[in-house]
Amino acid sequence: MFSTLPAAHADAGFVSRTCKKTKNAAMCVAVLRDDPESAKVTTAHDLASIALQIAIDTADHNGAVIGDLAKKSQGTPQGDALNVCLGAYVDAAMDLDIDGRSGFDGGDYAGTSKLLSGAKGAGDACENEFKGIGKMPPVTAIDIMMTERCSVAADLVGLLIHK
Repeated sequence: MFSTLPAAHADAGFVSRTCKKTKNAAMCVAVLRDDPESAKVTTAHDLASIALQIAIDTADHNGAVIGDLAKKSQGTPQGDALNVCLGAYVDAAMDLDIDGRSGFDGGDYAGTSKLLSGAKGAGDACENEFKGIGKMPPVTAIDIMMTERCSVAADLVGLLIHK
Protein backbone atom coordinates (compact mmCIF):
# COMPACT_ATOMS: atom_id res chain seq x y z
CA MET A 1 0.00 0.00 0.00
CA PHE A 2 1.30 3.45 -0.92
CA SER A 3 1.40 6.39 1.43
CA THR A 4 -0.93 9.26 0.64
CA LEU A 5 1.28 11.79 2.43
CA PRO A 6 3.15 14.26 0.22
CA ALA A 7 6.89 13.71 -0.03
CA ALA A 8 7.56 16.85 2.01
CA HIS A 9 5.92 15.21 5.02
CA ALA A 10 8.03 12.08 4.70
CA ASP A 11 10.74 13.51 6.99
CA ALA A 12 8.84 14.78 10.01
CA GLY A 13 12.01 15.15 12.10
CA PHE A 14 13.71 17.65 9.80
CA VAL A 15 12.68 20.72 11.80
CA SER A 16 13.77 19.08 15.04
CA ARG A 17 17.13 17.94 13.63
CA THR A 18 17.84 21.36 12.17
CA CYS A 19 16.82 23.15 15.36
CA LYS A 20 19.22 20.95 17.34
CA LYS A 21 22.01 22.80 15.53
CA THR A 22 20.87 26.12 17.04
CA LYS A 23 21.58 27.59 20.48
CA ASN A 24 18.08 26.77 21.80
CA ALA A 25 16.48 23.83 20.00
CA ALA A 26 13.22 23.89 21.98
CA MET A 27 12.65 27.60 21.28
CA CYS A 28 13.53 27.06 17.62
CA VAL A 29 10.91 24.33 17.24
CA ALA A 30 8.33 26.42 19.10
CA VAL A 31 8.94 29.49 16.92
CA LEU A 32 8.79 27.51 13.68
CA ARG A 33 5.53 25.89 14.79
CA ASP A 34 3.96 29.35 14.38
CA ASP A 35 4.11 28.81 10.63
CA PRO A 36 2.58 25.55 9.38
CA GLU A 37 4.68 25.79 6.21
CA SER A 38 7.77 24.93 8.27
CA ALA A 39 6.54 21.33 8.53
CA LYS A 40 6.63 21.05 4.73
CA VAL A 41 10.14 22.30 3.99
CA THR A 42 13.18 20.13 3.48
CA THR A 43 16.09 22.58 3.55
CA ALA A 44 17.74 24.70 6.21
CA HIS A 45 17.51 27.62 3.77
CA ASP A 46 13.72 27.36 3.68
CA LEU A 47 13.49 27.10 7.48
CA ALA A 48 15.71 30.16 7.85
CA SER A 49 13.53 32.04 5.37
CA ILE A 50 10.40 31.16 7.35
CA ALA A 51 12.09 32.19 10.62
CA LEU A 52 13.14 35.51 9.05
CA GLN A 53 9.54 36.15 7.96
CA ILE A 54 8.29 35.31 11.45
CA ALA A 55 10.76 37.88 12.86
CA ILE A 56 9.60 40.49 10.31
CA ASP A 57 5.96 39.81 11.12
CA THR A 58 6.69 40.04 14.84
CA ALA A 59 8.42 43.41 14.45
CA ASP A 60 5.48 44.71 12.39
CA HIS A 61 2.90 43.39 14.86
CA ASN A 62 4.74 44.70 17.91
CA GLY A 63 5.17 48.11 16.30
CA ALA A 64 1.43 48.29 15.65
CA VAL A 65 0.55 47.27 19.22
CA ILE A 66 3.02 49.75 20.69
CA GLY A 67 1.83 52.49 18.34
CA ASP A 68 -1.73 52.05 19.58
CA LEU A 69 -0.59 52.14 23.22
CA ALA A 70 1.53 55.24 22.57
CA LYS A 71 -1.47 57.11 21.08
CA LYS A 72 -3.48 56.37 24.21
CA SER A 73 -0.66 57.59 26.49
CA GLN A 74 0.37 60.81 24.73
CA GLY A 75 1.76 63.50 26.98
CA THR A 76 2.79 61.12 29.77
CA PRO A 77 6.17 59.63 30.69
CA GLN A 78 4.79 56.22 29.66
CA GLY A 79 3.71 57.68 26.31
CA ASP A 80 7.21 59.07 25.77
CA ALA A 81 8.74 55.68 26.61
CA LEU A 82 6.32 53.95 24.25
CA ASN A 83 7.35 56.34 21.48
CA VAL A 84 10.97 55.28 22.00
CA CYS A 85 9.81 51.66 21.84
CA LEU A 86 7.86 52.38 18.69
CA GLY A 87 10.92 53.91 17.06
CA ALA A 88 13.00 50.85 17.91
CA TYR A 89 10.40 48.50 16.44
CA VAL A 90 9.86 50.59 13.30
CA ASP A 91 13.62 50.62 12.71
CA ALA A 92 13.81 46.85 13.32
CA ALA A 93 10.90 46.14 10.99
CA MET A 94 12.36 48.28 8.22
CA ASP A 95 15.84 46.77 8.61
CA LEU A 96 14.46 43.24 8.47
CA ASP A 97 11.79 43.73 5.83
CA ILE A 98 13.90 45.73 3.40
CA ASP A 99 17.57 44.95 3.96
CA GLY A 100 17.20 41.62 5.75
CA ARG A 101 14.84 40.03 3.25
CA SER A 102 16.71 41.28 0.17
CA GLY A 103 20.06 40.32 1.70
CA PHE A 104 18.81 36.85 2.57
CA ASP A 105 17.28 36.33 -0.87
CA GLY A 106 20.56 37.51 -2.41
CA GLY A 107 22.67 35.12 -0.32
CA ASP A 108 24.09 37.67 2.15
CA TYR A 109 23.50 35.48 5.19
CA ALA A 110 26.13 37.16 7.35
CA GLY A 111 24.54 40.57 6.73
CA THR A 112 21.08 39.21 7.42
CA SER A 113 22.28 37.60 10.64
CA LYS A 114 23.74 40.95 11.78
CA LEU A 115 20.45 42.70 11.04
CA LEU A 116 18.56 40.08 13.03
CA SER A 117 20.93 40.52 15.95
CA GLY A 118 20.35 44.27 15.82
CA ALA A 119 16.58 43.91 15.54
CA LYS A 120 16.64 41.60 18.54
CA GLY A 121 17.67 44.68 20.54
CA ALA A 122 14.32 46.44 19.96
CA GLY A 123 12.80 44.64 22.91
CA ASP A 124 15.75 45.46 25.15
CA ALA A 125 15.63 49.12 24.13
CA CYS A 126 11.97 49.22 25.06
CA GLU A 127 12.48 47.49 28.40
CA ASN A 128 15.38 49.82 29.27
CA GLU A 129 13.35 52.90 28.42
CA PHE A 130 10.75 51.91 31.01
CA LYS A 131 13.41 51.15 33.60
CA GLY A 132 14.65 54.70 33.03
CA ILE A 133 11.29 56.14 34.13
CA GLY A 134 10.79 53.64 36.94
CA LYS A 135 7.70 52.04 35.41
CA MET A 136 6.81 48.46 34.54
CA PRO A 137 6.70 48.10 30.75
CA PRO A 138 3.26 47.10 29.46
CA VAL A 139 4.85 45.30 26.52
CA THR A 140 7.30 42.91 28.17
CA ALA A 141 5.65 39.81 26.67
CA ILE A 142 5.98 41.07 23.10
CA ASP A 143 9.50 42.34 23.76
CA ILE A 144 10.47 38.82 24.82
CA MET A 145 8.76 37.40 21.75
CA MET A 146 10.79 39.71 19.51
CA THR A 147 14.06 38.73 21.17
CA GLU A 148 13.28 35.03 20.91
CA ARG A 149 12.12 35.11 17.31
CA CYS A 150 15.07 37.17 16.12
CA SER A 151 17.44 34.86 18.00
CA VAL A 152 15.99 31.78 16.33
CA ALA A 153 16.08 33.40 12.91
CA ALA A 154 19.67 34.54 13.43
CA ASP A 155 20.69 31.03 14.50
CA LEU A 156 19.04 29.43 11.46
CA VAL A 157 20.46 32.01 9.06
CA GLY A 158 23.83 31.44 10.71
CA LEU A 159 23.67 27.78 9.69
CA LEU A 160 23.82 28.94 6.07
CA ILE A 161 27.06 30.89 6.50
CA HIS A 162 29.97 28.90 5.13
CA LYS A 163 32.85 29.20 7.56
